[in-house]
Amino acid sequence: MEQWKHLRCLLICGFFFFVPPAEPNSMLSADTIEEHNGAGLVIKSVPSGANVYIDGIARGVTPLNLPSIPEGSYTVRLRKDGYVDRRFKVQIREESRLVVSIDLEEAQGHVFVEIERSPESPPEETLPLRAEIFVDGSAKTGPLLNIPVGYRTILVRAFGWEEVSRMVYVIEGGFQRLRFNLVPAEFRLSKVAARRPRFNPANSGTLGSTELAFEVSAPGRGSVTITNAGGDTVYFHEFRRFEDRAQGIAWNGRSWDGTALPDGDYRALIETESIPWDGSEPVIRRAFVMVAIDSSVQIYPLALSSGKAGLLFTPVPDTLPSGAFQLEGNVLFGRPFTASPEAWRSLPFSAALRFPLPWVEATAALNVTPEFGGGAVSSVAGSFKRRFLKAGDLPLDMAVGFSYGWSAAGAQSPFSLDSGAELFFPLSWRFNGTFSLLVSPAVLWTGEQGYPSEAVPRAVLTGGVLFRRPFISGGVSFRSEFRFSHDALRPGPLLIGAELRLFPPPSNFIINLLGGFWLEGSRRGGFGGAGIGLIW
Repeated sequence: MEQWKHLRCLLICGFFFFVPPAEPNSMLSADTIEEHNGAGLVIKSVPSGANVYIDGIARGVTPLNLPSIPEGSYTVRLRKDGYVDRRFKVQIREESRLVVSIDLEEAQGHVFVEIERSPESPPEETLPLRAEIFVDGSAKTGPLLNIPVGYRTILVRAFGWEEVSRMVYVIEGGFQRLRFNLVPAEFRLSKVAARRPRFNPANSGTLGSTELAFEVSAPGRGSVTITNAGGDTVYFHEFRRFEDRAQGIAWNGRSWDGTALPDGDYRALIETESIPWDGSEPVIRRAFVMVAIDSSVQIYPLALSSGKAGLLFTPVPDTLPSGAFQLEGNVLFGRPFTASPEAWRSLPFSAALRFPLPWVEATAALNVTPEFGGGAVSSVAGSFKRRFLKAGDLPLDMAVGFSYGWSAAGAQSPFSLDSGAELFFPLSWRFNGTFSLLVSPAVLWTGEQGYPSEAVPRAVLTGGVLFRRPFISGGVSFRSEFRFSHDALRPGPLLIGAELRLFPPPSNFIINLLGGFWLEGSRRGGFGGAGIGLIW
């Protein structure tokens, strides 16, 4: 076996010594040369910032524009640290502008990783060695590695074995051989955590559960015991033999017989012990993590396209708990507000993200309105929202939020994304846990160019009705804007929308259905829409 290992290494070394390298100065398929009307030479590179030498003289860095280079033939050389030098010839003709784009190849060296067991290790049938190789934290497929030049950290790890790392300097085109000797790992328990420390079993599917996760370093066995505040055991799970590092279970807040447990704090005790390969005494490791069942934690999808989480035209005070997030994408059709004056002339679409931060919830959105005849208008917005009153004895929720948006057209997008700064105060009054009455007054600092240039802010009133069930949510909302002028209060457009969101278990996939209409003086229009999303 040892002779075969040395022979294999010699064969690989011979391959690199006797197979001629590819010509680094030839034009590659990803490179482009374009000739245009005009004069001069333009040299671009990916990545940019490469030093350019023309006939051996330094002329600058890419992207480089030489509008007055004389007619003739030139040899061009590109150099950039960490990349293979490129050399090529160009022919400059009169009344011709040559644009050359070059993809630089990352300079690499070769490292052969040889992994062996230490002499005192157990045999393969007792403790298998299935090693993983990482270079600077990125997984690689070995044993022969092509690695960028420079100092690199190579780490080898395998379940049941102590990981070993080595730092190596990789030379361009060079070949090195590294040998790693692994020894059996000490049994350890680490990274104990609850993926969702507070959860509500009434939420849909996996949104109504938490995952109790941990890692072990070597083969073993273990269990999870969950007890209530009084110390009574409400749930127990026993693991099979640990065959890999990552371990965990999902708990839906119910006891063994499926009985829903009441709100409160629960203690999850994780007990593990090793399975020694050498006949020694098992090593026992314990840890615990606290979780809470909280029926007020409501996780359900909301409209995000305006940069404020809520219904289509009004924000809501509800926020996501720690560890949750939502992604959403929608498209509108028909005649949405501020889109093309003719129906079916554009298809506005949006992409948005909602996630919790310490003390606040953040939402970010991108809106794009492409015209079928060419051109597009883009809008971006983000908001922070803090809930300061949570429904208790009174079914009232309140929050305060701030958002800022920008649009290339300086106007509201079809998804109600406003340009400028907005301070909003969403309120929600809940009825029987299914319906909520919403209202959200706001002040908007904006202007015709999309930034806060008007001396007096505009008043905005939004509201609606929200309903939610375990696998479905939706509602109806409206938005109206009021502008203050010298002699009167001028109302803006009235927008009304309806929406429905389906998120059936066991997946966290969302299906969105949207629709509505708008009025602005003598102008009016209607629209529909659809989208998909993900909530966790």
